[in-house]
Amino acid sequence: MEQERAEMERRAFLKKLLAIGAVGGAASSPLVRQVLAMGEGGQLLEGVRKVQGTVAVNNAAAQVGAIVFPGDVITTGSASLGVFVIGKDAFLVRENSRIELAGEKGGQGPGATKIVSSIKVAAGKVLSVFGPGGKRIETVTAIAGVRGTGMYIETDPEVTYLCLCYGGIDLDAKAYPGARKVYNTKHHEQPYYILGAGAKRAFLRAPMMNHSDEELTMLEALVGRKPPFGGLSGSYS
Repeated sequence: MEQERAEMERRAFLKKLLAIGAVGGAASSPLVRQVLAMGEGGQLLEGVRKVQGTVAVNNAAAQVGAIVFPGDVITTGSASLGVFVIGKDAFLVRENSRIELAGEKGGQGPGATKIVSSIKVAAGKVLSVFGPGGKRIETVTAIAGVRGTGMYIETDPEVTYLCLCYGGIDLDAKAYPGARKVYNTKHHEQPYYILGAGAKRAFLRAPMMNHSDEELTMLEALVGRKPPFGGLSGSYS
């Protein structure tokens, strides 16, 4: 009964978002509306939910509906993006990215148990929402432990941009042993640049940029949740 009630609430929330989007509200982005519509009528949808441009899973072209597992590598080309769900976590991967997943899986196919324990963002840009339990996040310049969060990362060899959209984090700068920030956020309060070797400091406060509340709302809806800020706030760019 509890599972059925949760599913009814999820579907009602998706319908609400789509209805608001029809008049220019929280689901106004074509991408957001397309992905939300995929999950509006049935069960939670795991695997690849959106492919735009060049998206690959383990060097093979990604297909909508393909299941993604811990141990897989997601890559995107220029002018590309992918949206996928694995277990209780959901991801929006932007252009020129490489995301390496690690964790546990039990069995094969859609019903298999999938738990992502760590994500390496080797290059590019990714927006993620995570279910309960800790995760280890690694980029070229940063290592983070996160708990039940929404997070946006952009990384290159010299700097990582990280916005903890909500949740808790222990954030370390690789090039500065002992440099750590431990904090919680509710709604994008503390974005940072995490700098590489040769910079004068480990962390630099950053603006909130290049991701939106409607994208977070979409990702959370795909895994049957609502973001803690309510899910109907404005977007940022």
